[in-house]
Amino acid sequence: MAKTFFIDIDGTLVNHLSNDQIYEGVEEQVLPDAPQFVQTIYNEGHFVVLTTARLSRDQEVTEAMLKKFEIPYHHIIFDLGSEERILINDIKPPFAQDDPTLKKTKPTAYAINVERNKGFNDILRYDFMKLMRDGKQYLWQILG
Repeated sequence: MAKTFFIDIDGTLVNHLSNDQIYEGVEEQVLPDAPQFVQTIYNEGHFVVLTTARLSRDQEVTEAMLKKFEIPYHHIIFDLGSEERILINDIKPPFAQDDPTLKKTKPTAYAINVERNKGFNDILRYDFMKLMRDGKQYLWQILG
């Protein structure tokens, strides 16, 4: 079943730059395994939404950079600001209309934080099961 990936651009796909540096044309550097990771999930049929604090004025240069580094996507959201981003989604109940074979509840939102400017080399070893087990406790910690 296709998933939706929300992926930040600066510090995650390419080295982090300020909005001024982007506007001034400072050369971007792609991070390790970033294009391969995004290409893989894109080719598997997942929906890729790129998110960024970059300003809308930099849309053209951003799209050119993504094309240069062969990073595919379906949509980009600009002007998000640089503070925390919180994704809120529902928990799918057993035997949900959109998944009648589901036998127990299924969380439908996860978050993965990668170290800035390090790329995706460790992401495939991420413990998604731990995130699902500890997600509620973690949520209360960050909201707390």
